[in-house]
Amino acid sequence: MAKVGVSVLSADFSKVKEWLPQLEKAKPEMIQWDVMDNKYVPNSGVPIEEIKKLRPKTKLFFDVHLMVQQPEKYFNQLKGYGADSLTFHVETSNNPKKTIKEIRGLGLGAGIAVNNKISAKKISPFLSKVDLALVMTVEAGFGGQNFIEKNLSKVKLLREAIDKEGLNCEIQVDGGINAETGKKSVEAGADILIAGSYVIKSGDIPKRVQTLKNL
Repeated sequence: MAKVGVSVLSADFSKVKEWLPQLEKAKPEMIQWDVMDNKYVPNSGVPIEEIKKLRPKTKLFFDVHLMVQQPEKYFNQLKGYGADSLTFHVETSNNPKKTIKEIRGLGLGAGIAVNNKISAKKISPFLSKVDLALVMTVEAGFGGQNFIEKNLSKVKLLREAIDKEGLNCEIQVDGGINAETGKKSVEAGADILIAGSYVIKSGDIPKRVQTLKNL
């Protein structure tokens, strides 16, 4: 069975009372928060204050995907807002090893991401130091995009490296995930599927989450 994270990038936060109970019922392994700065990607993502607002209302795991320049500037604030795990893009840090250490120092889970046009080899040296490796199967920054299947080659490369070294690092795939693309991702070696529009806009969140978990 696959683990499932639900991205709330496309969620309507004025209707949180409608979709949060469904998410609680669905029991995904995590909620993913897409935080953007309108610099690294041309979008502003989920307002960071929404994390703080939702934290007292649920015990679900909060995984924050930082699509920002200088991700370190956000760490303390996100820790205070209730984040459980922080994932940054490898090319946004001058010293990824140090950045990972900073996240660890806050007692949070650490992840490193590879965007559409970035080679998976860029994050290979850090797999032993993180909890998850995130492979983007769309161009980071917007929800509802089409799945880029060729990026599954990155998943396969990372899967081989992790298994060869016996590392405790999970592979997360994010972008254009549905039942069909989720199946292909799991077959390529993904542990965690991040789905946004497919789940949040479905009208039946528990059913969609379970569909992905069963892959």
